[in-house]
Amino acid sequence: MKKKQCKLGVLALLLFAEYGFAQSKDSLSKETSIKEVVVVAFGKQKKEEITGSVQSLKAKDLSNLQNGNILQGIGGKVAGVQVISSGQPGSQPTIRMRGIGSINASSDPLIVLDGIPYSGNLNSIAASDIESISFLEDASSNALYGSRGANGVIIVNTKRGKSKGVSIEADVKTGVNFRSIEDYSVFTSPQDYYTAYYNRARIGEIARLKQPGAVPSGPSPHDVGLAALTKLGYNVYNVPFNQLISKDGFFNPDAKLLYQDDWKKLLFRPALRREATVGINANSDQVKSYTSLNYLDDKGYLISSGFERFGIRSNVDYSITSKLKLTSALSYTYSKQDFGETGGFSNPFQFARNIAPFYPVFLRDNNYQRLYDKYGNALYDYGDGQGPNGATRSYAVFENPVGNLQKNKSQTVSNITNLNLGLNYEIIKGLDFTYNFGAYLENTRNLQFGNTEGGTSSSVGGTISQGSNFKYTLNHQQLLTYQKKLGNHSFNLLAGHELNKIKDDGFSGSKQQLLLPDSQSFDNAVKITDLSGIGYEYAVEGYFTRLLYNYDGKYFFNANIRRDGSSVFSPESRWGNFYGLGLAWNIAKEDFLKDNRIINALKLKASYGQQGNDNILLSGSSRDYYAYQDIYGINNFGDDKPVLSLKKQGNKDLKWETSKNLNAGFEISLLKNRISLNADYFERKVSDMIYALPLPPSNAGSYVKYGNIGDMTNRGVQANVSVDILRGDEFQWSFYANATHYKNKITRLPAEQRNTGLVSGLFILTEGGDRYTYFLKEFAGVNPENGDALWYRTTINPTTHQEERTVTSNYKEATDYNTGKSAIPKVYGGFGTDFSYKRFNLAVNFAYQFGGYGYDDIYRSLFHSDSYGSNYSTDLDKTWTPENPTAALPRVDLSATNQNGNSTLYLIKSDYISLQDVTLSYQLPDGFAQQAGLSGLKIYVTGNNLYLWSKRKGYDPRASLTGVSDAYRYSLLSSVSLGFKLNF
Repeated sequence: MKKKQCKLGVLALLLFAEYGFAQSKDSLSKETSIKEVVVVAFGKQKKEEITGSVQSLKAKDLSNLQNGNILQGIGGKVAGVQVISSGQPGSQPTIRMRGIGSINASSDPLIVLDGIPYSGNLNSIAASDIESISFLEDASSNALYGSRGANGVIIVNTKRGKSKGVSIEADVKTGVNFRSIEDYSVFTSPQDYYTAYYNRARIGEIARLKQPGAVPSGPSPHDVGLAALTKLGYNVYNVPFNQLISKDGFFNPDAKLLYQDDWKKLLFRPALRREATVGINANSDQVKSYTSLNYLDDKGYLISSGFERFGIRSNVDYSITSKLKLTSALSYTYSKQDFGETGGFSNPFQFARNIAPFYPVFLRDNNYQRLYDKYGNALYDYGDGQGPNGATRSYAVFENPVGNLQKNKSQTVSNITNLNLGLNYEIIKGLDFTYNFGAYLENTRNLQFGNTEGGTSSSVGGTISQGSNFKYTLNHQQLLTYQKKLGNHSFNLLAGHELNKIKDDGFSGSKQQLLLPDSQSFDNAVKITDLSGIGYEYAVEGYFTRLLYNYDGKYFFNANIRRDGSSVFSPESRWGNFYGLGLAWNIAKEDFLKDNRIINALKLKASYGQQGNDNILLSGSSRDYYAYQDIYGINNFGDDKPVLSLKKQGNKDLKWETSKNLNAGFEISLLKNRISLNADYFERKVSDMIYALPLPPSNAGSYVKYGNIGDMTNRGVQANVSVDILRGDEFQWSFYANATHYKNKITRLPAEQRNTGLVSGLFILTEGGDRYTYFLKEFAGVNPENGDALWYRTTINPTTHQEERTVTSNYKEATDYNTGKSAIPKVYGGFGTDFSYKRFNLAVNFAYQFGGYGYDDIYRSLFHSDSYGSNYSTDLDKTWTPENPTAALPRVDLSATNQNGNSTLYLIKSDYISLQDVTLSYQLPDGFAQQAGLSGLKIYVTGNNLYLWSKRKGYDPRASLTGVSDAYRYSLLSSVSLGFKLNF
């Protein structure tokens, strides 16, 4: 009964809103919905004419985002799209559309900028310059991009001149960046750490004595615990180690703390963010132009990290004659990206989390006073024996990320010029010829500098690595378009040719032994340790045609076909054919629904087609442009004689990875477009998947060979719903939500792997399984007698010759692997709401996912057994001790090295809800703005990545597509800014 009342209440609210306010806005909304134009492949279409799945974000949807790369901010806003981001300012996110596109080839979608495929990073484009972003997800939408459309297409259109006259819009905002989520809970008090470490050694000895046949070694468990403390090196209390903890396990109350440095406070701090943009529209009857300037200073919350960008853009539309039109889009971007994250012990995120809380940041003398150089700069402690009383650090000796980030540098500077030119000529009425030319030029300089004073680089007198890279892309398109209407029949026919070429050349060098300690000039070092160069060329050429047909605005049909040739494959396998077909029925225009007051729009649609994928990945995610050719390396084994060694064996039989896509769905709008619902079923079959096959030892010197080894499917549904709850003259309230569910299934593997599967890290590929099925030893609990971790194993009973499942405390003997959990979520999407009252507006957006599993490797590492001086999780109190024999987590001591081996124990639900962005704005009255010489003035406060609800503090499922936590990743960044938008 309550459910019925709830439904009736919602319906009553909608009907009240329907008839309780002025009708003018309803009529406008209906007309807008019908005439909405969406950017698609090689042109535009009315939304009602589209037979496939195309979603779009407009400028107003993007204006509140504070990301150096606009795609970082779209999480939860587009159905079917997953976004995996890093907190490093300006970084490129990982985008997945409708699931997993490949195993060893790229699953990245194609980016198209102003009609031309874009080979750069979108961090070179300011959000304020973007008019719209379209997401093409099905075959009928993507097939015209042929070999590059298998994983979806993202079309970015920049702003162009509009109405006559001159108008100026400026947007200035200043804010602060800070860490999005708290890190894992670890010990922060030296007292708590010393006590915990003492107990790990004590408990280990107790557990050893419980083993059958164990003999006391002499020292008591208490003495073993105290002896272990001395291995830590640094004592930050005024009493010796052997007096810190009493026999009953209590910390000495007379011990006084001498000093403590906070690594996290020194590494991570709120940082300033500043952004300013100016856009100028200057338009006449013959020329329309949009010119913009933008500047961004986006400092990371990790010291010495950030992203700085300056850009200028000029987009011009020029009507030379009534038949001849010229369009251009020219932009230049300078950017500088400073990186703070590295691998290994020097990574600041891993280091700050793992180092014990008593180890100092700064160097001190024997009286524990901080030391400074002759210029007054603090000296850093690298744990190498130069600290108090010659103590050495047992954890990460020679490393200090605070000192490294202050004195070292990891930087990329880019200069990017992008030019798109278009010439359109109307041959006769309805017949147009268009030539489009695109040129992308990128010059990049990379610098790695290691100082002479501390850290691993100091042992070789300092290091310098520099690299320079020049890349250009040229794109040529010739398009012939014919449009004709015969009665109720409308035709649009396109024929075209496209040639895309990429050339990339680069070199790098490394030297050591610096003369001047602060000079980052390459000439400042004397010993060359590496000189190398690399270059590649790539070309893809395509011929294509498309037919768009509609009858009386009711029945729609499109068909397109493209033939592509890619230089990635051998001449025998180079060319492939790709196609797309689509049908749609606009039922709402049928006579039986024409005057319906409830249903305003209803469309059924279906599409099918095939695309290709030639984006093959090497290890490290770099692209392989020579997949069919043998690749050799030139080596020097110390005798200064060049030696060739085979690095990769080519495969001339390698062929296209193809994706066949089915899409079927409907779109409906109700109550004068107050309620809109779009739903799609999709099926994506990937065949002849490309995989890097390891070669047997007989192929000495070679590593892998690519082959077409298998097939895979993605089947799912996605839906969007939007509701205008209230439409008043003063108060408007709207809500939207989207959801995507899909199942991934591997349907074919090579014959030799069909029984055993292919193990890939923590995952296993099997026929019938999905790409991210975990393959982990199955945890069986904790032995209450001694705290040993237990795992399942299956053995053959020597008497019955039957399989028996038992448990073992020997990690190597565990044979049972759990394969029932997957990293792929059951559902993901987003929702949000928008309130407007008079001149106030509040917009709130969320993203979410549910149903998948992650592997929390960071959490696992915080229960280590053999890493002296490394920190522990505060969940240590949930592990086995003699006083807590029923604990859920196994014993942690200083010798049981396999207690926390990879197993199902560390699987965790990857569910989350994320508060993506919130914006509160106020549009000042026109009179006030005019007094200030403005035509409009808006003040707003906006925030991004503001809160995360997840299963464990520190664990962020948004940061990994596979759900595996990464100790070295730059944790996500939050921003809050105050902004002013001025119109002249």
